Amino acid sequence: MRAHAWGLWQRILPVWERWQRSDAVFGATDRIFRELQAFKVKDRLEVETAPLMFAVIFDPIAAKHVQDHHLASTEALRGLVAIPDFPRGAITLKSVWFPVHRDRLTPLPIWDGDPAIDDGNPTRTWRRQIVIDPGGAHDEPTSGAIDELVDGIHRVPIDAFIHRSLTTPDEVAAARRVSHDPTLAIGDQVVLLAMHISTKEIPDWVWATLWWHDLPDDGPYANGRPATLAGAARNYLMDVTFSATDPKGAPRAVMNPWLEARFPSGVVSNCLTCHRRAALGTLEYLPVTREDTRVDDPYFDDKTQTDMVWSLALEAR
Repeated sequence: MRAHAWGLWQRILPVWERWQRSDAVFGATDRIFRELQAFKVKDRLEVETAPLMFAVIFDPIAAKHVQDHHLASTEALRGLVAIPDFPRGAITLKSVWFPVHRDRLTPLPIWDGDPAIDDGNPTRTWRRQIVIDPGGAHDEPTSGAIDELVDGIHRVPIDAFIHRSLTTPDEVAAARRVSHDPTLAIGDQVVLLAMHISTKEIPDWVWATLWWHDLPDDGPYANGRPATLAGAARNYLMDVTFSATDPKGAPRAVMNPWLEARFPSGVVSNCLTCHRRAALGTLEYLPVTREDTRVDDPYFDDKTQTDMVWSLALEAR
């Protein structure tokens, strides 16, 4: 499973930034970057405090399926027609970005497997941070030295990340809006912090997730990384699942700390378990469930399933 997921990462690296974002696939205005959704925890509204920005992306096979079957049409979104399963080979991504000013050091929290707290493990509870140094930026990302300590804090060159510049007024406006940073400008950078990869290779899809770390060779999430993986792409940890349970039938935990750790029980969540519930008529993707939802569960009685694609269920409106 891990070898397959690392292979997926290598395969998409040269091409994924040319794929369409979901807004364009659905025929809507492209927001470029989007803000993580706030949610209720008991009587409190949990709002992401880090300037995280995300985008949902469809490969050409997935985009063609949506457009050929008019899955963003009024009829489809009202549940008046069935949503056909995506074809074999379709890929959807969720990328997470973080803005970095070109003229200053930028602090970044780091998840070190912090223990979950009752109400989740959001970024503001993470115990360690590094700083990103934009001084070494180049046109092509390369693997930088990520072990320089300054006053006990890692100072990491931006080339240790997959990154790109904000080059247009629209990109700057989107980054300012989502990060709540009005000082961002053309020439500032965004670094890729995390990515969900889902591929329709089996009926329940393959679910891989990656996140950047300043100690990318440590721990189980580094296992199996191929020697042929070059440059900044080597600095991402990875987890993967093909199922909701392990071989003994116990719930399997596969999550991305930048996306799911903030949820109650998020650090023990599972991509497949969450996406199984994707359906028109659902208002949100929470709560986190540990057990898989059967396709004949009453939860689906008044809903139209979207082949485990949440963006169809919640965003194509």
